[in-house]
Amino acid sequence: MYTVFFRLLILLSMFVSGTLLACSSDETCVEKSNWHLGIALGVGVRTNPLVDGDNIPLVILPDIAWYAEKAYFDNGELGYQWINQSQFAFETFLQLDRETAFFSFVHPANILFPTEGFAPAEPVFTASPVEDIKANQPKLSIDDIANRKWAINGGIRGHYFFSNGEWQLAIQQDVSNVHKGQQVLLEYSHRWLWQSFRLGIRIGTDWKSSRLIDYYYGVSQRDSPFSEFYFSGKSGWQTYLSVNVQKPINENWSWLANFGYRKLPNSLTNSPLVEQNYIGNVFLGVAYRF
Repeated sequence: MYTVFFRLLILLSMFVSGTLLACSSDETCVEKSNWHLGIALGVGVRTNPLVDGDNIPLVILPDIAWYAEKAYFDNGELGYQWINQSQFAFETFLQLDRETAFFSFVHPANILFPTEGFAPAEPVFTASPVEDIKANQPKLSIDDIANRKWAINGGIRGHYFFSNGEWQLAIQQDVSNVHKGQQVLLEYSHRWLWQSFRLGIRIGTDWKSSRLIDYYYGVSQRDSPFSEFYFSGKSGWQTYLSVNVQKPINENWSWLANFGYRKLPNSLTNSPLVEQNYIGNVFLGVAYRF
């Protein structure tokens, strides 16, 4: 039922026209019917919590977006904005499930960054490893398990704006029938200027259903003939924090720093595929906007 509902929303969004105000009051807006192209160059890394999972280097990060009247493409997300007012906005969208990015380096989530100041759509940082008790549990390399397929999520997202802050609520459903799971995200973001610096912070929590977690992090006969590795994932909440700092150099160039942290729930970290209870990233460099 949920899958049919989300598919209908997405199909409708492909045929209805209107007026999208893609450009907000801040300086990182994207004018409607225009391409937004940018690139960040620097040094950084995103950690991979999986056993034998390679950390993801952040060196060259493209930023690609296009907004029409109401439809838009933003770094791998294809959407349609139904309402865009000074205080409220509402859209439906399609995007690749980002969970697969930790199982395969070749994934858009490891390459594309969003238009909003190059702040990660999946914000993360560094933290302590999984407790020592995890060391006594069996581990299973992601190189030895069955392939995890890419999923496509369909979603709805609402925004509430006030002053320099924003509340965001998003609900997503796997419309590709890969894992048939759901996600719910609640986030608060705030921006402000301090002298010549542009500062941004995001704090949020992301609920992921048992079907989603079990598909990616669960272990069964599809992965190993040894029952001591078997694990069934349960639903859980992932809290996160992201801090973004920019200092303009000139009209096109700016210094850029991004730090983040994402705490993984026990329903995920108890999997033999996982050896860290966090995901982290740090990036220092420069950004150019064409």
